[in-house]
Amino acid sequence: MGGFMNKEELKDEMKNYKPEITSSERISKYLSGERVDHIPFAIMSTNRIIANHLNYTISDMEDVDKLSDIIQYKYDNYKIVGLTEELSLRTMGHAVGSKLIFPEDDIDYIEEFVMDDKLDMNLIDLPDPFTNKILAPKLERARIQKERFPNMAIETEIPGPITTAAAIRPIEKLLRDLRKNPQGVKELLDFCFEANMKWAKAFKKEFGPTSIMVVDPVGCDDILSPKQVEEFSLPYLKKQLSAYYELNGIKANLHICGHTKKQWKYFKDLDIDFFSVDNCEDLEECKKEIEDKLIVVGNIPPVEVMRYGKVDDVIESVKTCIKKAADAKCGYIAATGCGSPVKTPIENLDAFIYAINKYGKNAKLGEMPEAINE
Repeated sequence: MGGFMNKEELKDEMKNYKPEITSSERISKYLSGERVDHIPFAIMSTNRIIANHLNYTISDMEDVDKLSDIIQYKYDNYKIVGLTEELSLRTMGHAVGSKLIFPEDDIDYIEEFVMDDKLDMNLIDLPDPFTNKILAPKLERARIQKERFPNMAIETEIPGPITTAAAIRPIEKLLRDLRKNPQGVKELLDFCFEANMKWAKAFKKEFGPTSIMVVDPVGCDDILSPKQVEEFSLPYLKKQLSAYYELNGIKANLHICGHTKKQWKYFKDLDIDFFSVDNCEDLEECKKEIEDKLIVVGNIPPVEVMRYGKVDDVIESVKTCIKKAADAKCGYIAATGCGSPVKTPIENLDAFIYAINKYGKNAKLGEMPEAINE
């Protein structure tokens, strides 16, 4: 592995990390062809890592004062900027009647699905984000974030249609419905499209055109067959992404957890700027398939490396990803392959940024950084 680094040595090294530009400035300059200090990075669920470091729980992050502490910490220590108010994989289901449990320091989960017994469209109504008891507080939280950090751009995250559907109807029953009640599923997917659009339009009304991150784990190859993807997932995802582009004039970005290799050829025709690939797939393979059309994002393992790995494991994983994808034609953003787990140690976030700064320095679109060979 080469020279080993411990936490204390890393801490000393990170004292020298003083970026002159913010994370958003770096991405903008890099994608316009300018040479920048290092490869852009975007670690999923960074807020969770910072929250853990500040001794905040997951539920604490709902407190906008504590969230503000996290946002300020990211800026002060790493010049990471940007605000987000996401719909989790389950938020829209919650908004239309599914019942959720919110543990103190873990991810929420569904206790009771609104369509547990049967797929019946009479059980749900399209929610109004300005009045719905689940969505309206999220809009207000977004407003407060923007008031406190007016110079930072705000974006939202919205699940894909079939992932939204899986928060309304249990996934095992939804998958059975694909065979036994395909028309009913398509009606539900149309509803999910409209519900997601209501949120996107409300967000635009409040904040103007914004970037949207779409996450769609139920659309992966591990859950759906190629035929099911082509009939139930891809058409609705494509329609949703095109509608976001038409709404905002900004292409959305896409992350799908799990295997997606069978779908890469389709992603190039979607109205997206970048595709974030899960760490279960080979980053170099994905790059070769999509680099002529899309920015490649990924894919350091969030569990084995970021949560449970040592500092050196993180550094080596970042180096490997740089070697595989940094020369992507449309650009490369170093990132985790999925969301960072609760309790991911802060030193592994530092190790990620240290490695990007050291081995991805003097980055330019389409080029492999010379530092990777040092």
